[in-house]
Amino acid sequence: MRTIRVSDATYRAIAALALLPFRSTATRQPDGTWLVPNEDDTYERLEAHRLPGESDEDTVQRLIHRYRGQPLS
Repeated sequence: MRTIRVSDATYRAIAALALLPFRSTATRQPDGTWLVPNEDDTYERLEAHRLPGESDEDTVQRLIHRYRGQPLS
């Protein structure tokens, strides 16, 4: 199991896009970010989409925008 770090806004977007009832397994950090555990296969898919130099946050936000059909701001 691997863990990614995302902002509160990204974590809320993940929860809103969940197809099944959302069950949180993440841990909120003192700085307001979330540590989100991912199954190995999910983490590998994220890594496959990661662009050079992208953080966890950047990758997840880009994929969320693409899924919603929205341009990145």
